[in-house]
Amino acid sequence: MQIRWLERQLQPIQATRELDDLLPHQLSAVQATIEQEEDVGRKFMRMFFVFQTMSMDDFALEVQQKAFEFERCYRLLAPQNPKLRVLALMGPGTMPDNAPLDYVLFGQNIQLDVFYFDANTHGTIEVPEHDVAILALGESEKNNPVLQVIEGYRLIWPRPFFNHSAGVIRCARHHLYAHFAHSAHVWVPRTQKLDAAQIRQAAFPFLIRPLDTHAGEGFFKIDAPHELDAFFAKHEAPTYYHSEFVDYSLSDGLFRKIRVALIGKQPYVCHYAIDDTWMVHYQAAHMELSEHKRAEEALFMQSFQIEFASQHAKAFAEIAQTLDLDYVVLDCALAPDGRLLVFEADNRGWIHDTDPVDIFPYKKPVMAQAFEAFTQMLQAKSKAA
Repeated sequence: MQIRWLERQLQPIQATRELDDLLPHQLSAVQATIEQEEDVGRKFMRMFFVFQTMSMDDFALEVQQKAFEFERCYRLLAPQNPKLRVLALMGPGTMPDNAPLDYVLFGQNIQLDVFYFDANTHGTIEVPEHDVAILALGESEKNNPVLQVIEGYRLIWPRPFFNHSAGVIRCARHHLYAHFAHSAHVWVPRTQKLDAAQIRQAAFPFLIRPLDTHAGEGFFKIDAPHELDAFFAKHEAPTYYHSEFVDYSLSDGLFRKIRVALIGKQPYVCHYAIDDTWMVHYQAAHMELSEHKRAEEALFMQSFQIEFASQHAKAFAEIAQTLDLDYVVLDCALAPDGRLLVFEADNRGWIHDTDPVDIFPYKKPVMAQAFEAFTQMLQAKSKAA
């Protein structure tokens, strides 16, 4: 098992963050340039990012596998004179599998390369010269064997290295609950991996979802046997995640979910979504349609450090110490008993500043603080090496 440097220069490709800025007719122009691409690996990988941007994940994964037949390393951000060179270590998959770090580092004068491992990676690997490396692959049944492979290389990595497989695996929903089941400051809803027979014995209501799903996919609140029957009819699997339902609505009946990034083990707010349903997702909450919701979000984000982060400082510190990750994203809320209610911890969580400035003028300055903290964290470890 060895690591050596690539001798050839990598040519940059447009990744998801850059493609997000392009209008549909400009994406067509990008597709036209892909047709002229001579490097076959880059051609397929450029197609992967276009398909991913268009939410055509099945096609994206097909061309990604073809790209891997030619190359495992690609350059996503390529400023002329970067102040830092970052290598993200990933596995096969789309954004639900790997942290989209191009959103975090975009416009920061930082070079970003990605290297894709798989469960069969062994022996000598070739990577570009870099100042720091970061594990960007998230936990899942599919990804865990790849995480173990990366961990073996991490132990001999010749550059400063951020995140590690053990901490990422602690983010699994059932592991996260187990780690904080008796916490005085953190409430993680009771979550277990159960089979269908075990779940049929559970008391209603409860939440259920297939393993390795995100963004609400296959995620339901079950209140009665006929609802459970309908769920099993559509989602047949050996095991599922079974979770307790926690009513975290406030006095006005609305639910508020907060996305917080722990960067260098310090909390930075990334969004604050308000909705009338328990399963809150920022896009589904349609914050852009409510001036009242946006005003509340603006106030929360601007006062986050001196109010919410201060009030829950012990909770954030406990999470940071337990997970022991340099970068991880939390979805959380205020629990009914006043603790920090944590739904999810994930090193691949999506944080960004792409919301329209005319509608969300308060977001870019707040997100700039998080991005700067991330950059400073990387630079500090690089200089100390």
